[in-house]
Amino acid sequence: MSPFRIIGVVCASQVLVQIGAFAVPALLPIFIDQWALSNTDAGWIVSAFYAAYTLAVPVLVSLTDRIDPKKIYLGSAAFTAIAAIGYAVLADGLWSAMAFRALAGIGWAGTYMPGLKALSDFVEGQHQSRAVALHAASVGVSGALSFVIAGAIASTFG
Repeated sequence: MSPFRIIGVVCASQVLVQIGAFAVPALLPIFIDQWALSNTDAGWIVSAFYAAYTLAVPVLVSLTDRIDPKKIYLGSAAFTAIAAIGYAVLADGLWSAMAFRALAGIGWAGTYMPGLKALSDFVEGQHQSRAVALHAASVGVSGALSFVIAGAIASTFG
């Protein structure tokens, strides 16, 4: 497979796996109203994502030295999907929302850096620096799209 194709596939999958990362913060005012949350509660829901991410990164990134980064990436992508579906279907207040956001944080930890490692394992030479830059940009794109898509879905489906 050509380096351009590998870069495109990895960056596109990165956008798709992380596209929901900021949906909850984008829709937090709705959750505050629906679940009668305090601002502190809302802060805990948002911080559960980052706390889990922070704790999981050193573990998952270290594992890429012993385990194929693609396996870590795919497992983490599954965690992210479970977290998103679980939040959408099952979350009904502070504790369930925090649990699903923590799962999402673990998923995010296992996709960003392990995805970058998997990409750099396949792309060499002059293409590698471009691949790293495009990978980082795809994370930014997914963050922006996360807000846009969350808002569109909320206004369309309530």
